[in-house]
Amino acid sequence: MLLTSTPDLKSEFPAVAARGIGLSGVPLICAQEIDVAQAMPRVVRVLMHANLEIDLQEVKHIYLRGAASLRKDLAQ
Repeated sequence: MLLTSTPDLKSEFPAVAARGIGLSGVPLICAQEIDVAQAMPRVVRVLMHANLEIDLQEVKHIYLRGAASLRKDLAQ
């Protein structure tokens, strides 16, 4: 699982929060997003790779709060 965060988030690694909610057996790596002037602040993105037995159209992308505006084509 790849976790990225915007440069304004400096208090903790996103992986620490992921471990805190029980993702103990999952490999995690963190990275920082590039500092773009008009980027939405306070965003943590999660990229998860999974082998699924469902069609891609059945995958649900989850966007919390205002983050849905980042990918209106995927947000539900």
